[in-house]
Amino acid sequence: MNTEKKRINLLDFIKKYKYEMTLACILILSFGLNFYAISANGTANEYYSAAIKSMTMSFKNFFFVAFDPSGMVSVDKPPLGFWIQAVFVLIFGYHGWAMMLPQALAGTFSCFMMYRLVGRYFPKGAALISALTFALTPIVVAVSRNNTIDMQLIFCLLLATDFLFSAIQKGKWRYLFIASIFIGLGFNIKMLQAYLIIPAFAAVYLIFAKEKLVKRFIAGIISMVLVFAVSFAWVFAVDLYPSNSRPYVDSSTNNTVTELILGHNGLERIQGQGNGGGMGQKGEGGNGPSPGGTPPQNGNMQAPPNMGSSSSSGTTASTNKSTTSNTNTNTEAGTNTSSNGSDGQMRGMPSGSHDGTHNGQGGGGMDNIGSTSIVRMWTSNLFGQASWLFAFCFIAILAFMLSLIKNFKKKQRDMKQCSMVFWTLWFLTMFVFFSFAGFYHRYYLCMFAPGVAALTGIGLHELIKGVKEKSKFKTILLLVAVLSCMGLQIYYVWQYASLRLWLIPAMAIGIIGFLVFFLFHLKKESEVWRRLIATFAIISMLMAPTYWALTPVFNAGSASFPYAGPELISSSGKMSSQNAGSASKSSSSGLQAYLVSHYKEGSYLVVAQRSQTVASMIINTGLPAYAYGGFLGSDNSLTLSELKKQVAEGKITYFLLSEMGNMNGNHETNAVTGSTKSTTTNNSSNSSSTTTTKTKTLAKNSIANGSNQEITNYVKEHATLIDASEYNGSSSSDRGGEQSGSLYLFQ
Repeated sequence: MNTEKKRINLLDFIKKYKYEMTLACILILSFGLNFYAISANGTANEYYSAAIKSMTMSFKNFFFVAFDPSGMVSVDKPPLGFWIQAVFVLIFGYHGWAMMLPQALAGTFSCFMMYRLVGRYFPKGAALISALTFALTPIVVAVSRNNTIDMQLIFCLLLATDFLFSAIQKGKWRYLFIASIFIGLGFNIKMLQAYLIIPAFAAVYLIFAKEKLVKRFIAGIISMVLVFAVSFAWVFAVDLYPSNSRPYVDSSTNNTVTELILGHNGLERIQGQGNGGGMGQKGEGGNGPSPGGTPPQNGNMQAPPNMGSSSSSGTTASTNKSTTSNTNTNTEAGTNTSSNGSDGQMRGMPSGSHDGTHNGQGGGGMDNIGSTSIVRMWTSNLFGQASWLFAFCFIAILAFMLSLIKNFKKKQRDMKQCSMVFWTLWFLTMFVFFSFAGFYHRYYLCMFAPGVAALTGIGLHELIKGVKEKSKFKTILLLVAVLSCMGLQIYYVWQYASLRLWLIPAMAIGIIGFLVFFLFHLKKESEVWRRLIATFAIISMLMAPTYWALTPVFNAGSASFPYAGPELISSSGKMSSQNAGSASKSSSSGLQAYLVSHYKEGSYLVVAQRSQTVASMIINTGLPAYAYGGFLGSDNSLTLSELKKQVAEGKITYFLLSEMGNMNGNHETNAVTGSTKSTTTNNSSNSSSTTTTKTKTLAKNSIANGSNQEITNYVKEHATLIDASEYNGSSSSDRGGEQSGSLYLFQ
């Protein structure tokens, strides 16, 4: 009797809390995907990892987000995301996983927020589908396993969304103001990227808020003041601080965060960063030798497909002409890797591969984002990251709009409609921006995830509801939405030969199950059939994205440009040497060991032009290695007169000149000319704007180029060249790969 009673109680408990238990499973799955074996990624993006190391050494470095321990140059991002990472490091110690843990948690918390936000106005089943879709979005998993800060931004924006909905539902301004504060905090994580959701915020508040129109406008104006006040509080604090007493603002032309926001992190992203993948900019270019290690080798990687002409043209348009020969390229993290030219290129991959494992990328920097067009999101390198469910989302939006028009005619407005409009605008804003922006990295596409997840959960619920209500239109839309979505997915997956034998048959089984139960329901209506229709629809649509999401979990991802896909897997099933991380290689560097053994307290360990050259030294030693040119190599943090002064004072002793380090000098001119020529020849539609942008960037950096060239010439004339055999075990003529720089000593 007691056993039977316990069983009944257990069944009652499961029935009562089935949604909560399912949500718990989804959250566990999310965190597992985000954090399992994360140590395999090493310290991930070394540019940011070096900054975290430096930030934990002093409060001044912490506040100004200094890249180097001596606080000479900052990173080119706002502080909040890195402050959080630094706090985690102070708590858990300096480990790669400690820096990546905030992103893993943010990814899982965002998954919960999707459940909460959708579940506020729609059934819990729809909310669970949204949470699961978000958790299995490939680029979400990839970014959550890296120390880039995009997942922190998304979580912050979802919190803002929660307060926005409360402001509209409860008619309280204070919730709107709190939402504004969170948008401002988001700005302090990723600058202008946080403002991409403002159109959705403004529209739904003005349309659905319960106050009179005048009051809505007043509330909106006040909220925007709050957004800007929170956004620019740190910016003004830095810009008003004496510039000679703080780090130089990396990637700015006048040592101000304001110019960084408007320039490098603003207009250059929209118009197309001045390189388009050319040398000396953040996408590509030569860099100084990373201390130690050997260039990663190209494994036998699975080639991603060519999907659509847009991808092809974008690749051709922005790939640097020089990448057809053996050329060193740099990553955002600063890891020096080699491109093997035409012999090393895999079929379907753009030339200019930046990491040696074909993560590398042509148009729009290193990520092969293709040409600007309405079909850009369906091109090869982008589709697998976030576009799997786009077809379903667009058809769901069509169903939403028709319902909204009908309700608006009846003057009926409620929070369900508000939610649908908000997520539709979130999705469409991202779609327009990422389809036509000139420059971004693939991992920015995680900004799609909330909109896609919400539209998928709500859309499937609404279309299934239409089937229940015997709406012929929604019944047809459901069938078209699922089949068109799966058709595009199968077309994309088919281009991976190794996936044709098992993944496509599995997807086909899901589609067949969906169609069978769809036919059963048409013959005899049943709630069971409807649930099975929804189940097989979501299983079939998430099957391929799930596989893509697993690839960065079981194969260490790209340190600099997180992405997901079979390209991460070598033919032997082992991760490539690049993905194994570079920090462990750098630890055995003969150059680093030599510099440490000759280090004198009160001086710099070494001075180099680019931050990539010294990032791993900072990570491994914590000593004050100084990159005077910052990430791009074009910062004016060190003048020739200041160099002479610091040499005289004994602060600068060792100086590392890379044979490709002066990328913003003569080399850049040649590289950009070649790239522009290639663009003009192969992509006439974009050649004019690309050429103009490159010209503007060259003009902007001309002063820095001249100053850095003076420094280079002075070092060569007044310092003593140290033979590489003293730290490399080989003569200077045998140097290659990552150790192709020249070390000079000021005596």
